[in-house]
Amino acid sequence: MIHCLELNKSFATKQDMFKELAENSKDIINLKKVAVQKSADKGQLSTFSLFKVTEETKSLLGLKEDYIYPVINTTKYMDSHGDVHMDGIWNKSLQEQKGQIYYVADHELKTTSVIAFPSDVNAFVKEVPWSFVGKEFEGNTQALIYEIPKSAIRLLAAKDIIEQKQPVQNSVRMQYVRIKLALDSTEKEHAEFKSNFDNYLDTIANKEYAKEQGYFWIVDEAKISKEGSMVLFGSNDATPIQYSEAANKSTSEQEPPKESTQQPKKCITFI
Repeated sequence: MIHCLELNKSFATKQDMFKELAENSKDIINLKKVAVQKSADKGQLSTFSLFKVTEETKSLLGLKEDYIYPVINTTKYMDSHGDVHMDGIWNKSLQEQKGQIYYVADHELKTTSVIAFPSDVNAFVKEVPWSFVGKEFEGNTQALIYEIPKSAIRLLAAKDIIEQKQPVQNSVRMQYVRIKLALDSTEKEHAEFKSNFDNYLDTIANKEYAKEQGYFWIVDEAKISKEGSMVLFGSNDATPIQYSEAANKSTSEQEPPKESTQQPKKCITFI
């Protein structure tokens, strides 16, 4: 038997499941769109990894000293709900919500949970290689990133976490705007869904899971719902915090680079 999360029902064959998914796709999409979702609840990536930033990736992001750069979300990965965020998902929302986005702890919109207020949060999207966020997939992902001055961090606990380089992740509160269904179905009446499946499958980093499941939900547009959060375990562990800090020694005084396990002197990255 094959269990379908969206329908909360088990089926004898994938084709039976596809038929009912197609028949109920509008209702499922409407439910996904009205829900305010937290990516930490959706399990986009489940493994934990620690990684280092290279000179190339520091240059790519243009890290400023005394700033932090939380990576809030990344695209082209199928999560535990079968959703795949596509490139460009945040473009409209970032334009509309410029200067209105908080960085908070644990998705708590309370004065005691604010890490940085909107006036100090510069949210932007950057296309980066998967290796930039600690993954071994080929190709690139679009990362939703916040640029925040370290001096603007209001929450003492968050400041301690950053200074001590503790392993935390990030998550976005969001609402879906444009979604469509992709089905690996052979039925003629599912031709549009099949076309979606064929056109988008190869863009997904973990496409082997999408292919095995036989369907996924393409999210072309979403809006940030007020905040992105520092969390202990994000849905997507390719959501580190990156920051530059002034070196304590001059170049001539610094020790020569060691093996690849050593973090760069000026740019420390952690998940």
